[in-house]
Amino acid sequence: MFQLRQLKTFLAAAESLSFTRAAERVHLSQPSVTEQIRALEESLGQALFIRRHHALTLTEAGHRLAERARELLALADETFRAVQDGTGGEAGRLAVAAPESLCASLLAPLVARHASQHPGVRLSVQAMNSSDTAQAVSSGTVDLGVVHGWPPQDSRLQAEVIGRDEPVVVMPLGHPLAAAGSVTLDALARHPLLVTPSACRYRQYIEALLQTASAAPAIACTADSVRALVAMVGSGLGVSVLPRLAFRAAATLAPVESRPLWPGGEGLPVCLLTRAGEEPGRRRQVASFIALARQQAACSDQPVSTVHVQDRAGGVAVAGQEDDGLRNVLGPADPAHRQPRGHRGQ
Repeated sequence: MFQLRQLKTFLAAAESLSFTRAAERVHLSQPSVTEQIRALEESLGQALFIRRHHALTLTEAGHRLAERARELLALADETFRAVQDGTGGEAGRLAVAAPESLCASLLAPLVARHASQHPGVRLSVQAMNSSDTAQAVSSGTVDLGVVHGWPPQDSRLQAEVIGRDEPVVVMPLGHPLAAAGSVTLDALARHPLLVTPSACRYRQYIEALLQTASAAPAIACTADSVRALVAMVGSGLGVSVLPRLAFRAAATLAPVESRPLWPGGEGLPVCLLTRAGEEPGRRRQVASFIALARQQAACSDQPVSTVHVQDRAGGVAVAGQEDDGLRNVLGPADPAHRQPRGHRGQ
């Protein structure tokens, strides 16, 4: 008979298609993950993964188990929390997931404030990429998620825009681009650019902006880590364009500075993810964390809209409506880098 911990480990492997990444998500060693998957396959009498050339794919049995495992884990988690919340006290758990850059920059103060207000709640913050964050929320393995940009279409997800993250150009200290209050797209095109992989939302956003420039910058290097990009910029390999939150989380790693990109568009939406169809108010700790996130982002008394992720057109409409009711989640720009209405960039 399989155990819930085996299902949790299997689901992490099924969603990431990597025993290494699964081990990171469930905080086990890779041999332990392999052993649990093997034990689960022996219990079921069927292979769950096809292992070929160091790559994993799910078998038909694996796909069926993944679907049921999400339901079972969500039910088990809900049962556990219902018992906790029924005690009338502050006891409980709250699991939040987000990419590493948002964990360090946006979630850290929110988690600290929530912990001070609800000392009886056990908080868990899990760093994972945006796709894994959305999957963890939709499967019920975490309560809330925060991502840059709109998450993948999923009828089980509801996304709420809590702010926008403006792009900044990251450059070595004393770089020629730092002389202006902001960097124009055409000025950026004259310098080698360090970027994230093509599937990254940062990269997609920047490429869309660069289509309006008279010339595109030459891509000098690609790295899948913001920390690595900042370190390479500091070493003089080129410049990079990152959301300000992502840069803020890694700004102390190298001798670099930043300037706003002009024009930078509306900025990447920062979305709070919850499961669709569930009323957050029925759990105090979830509701209180959502309230803190809204307080940090809101600049008016108007309620913040939500959108089901399967309605992508509606999502874009809501994103456009939020500007009047939200301030940038980062707060005011640094005074030295503030862009006046009369642009004085290059």
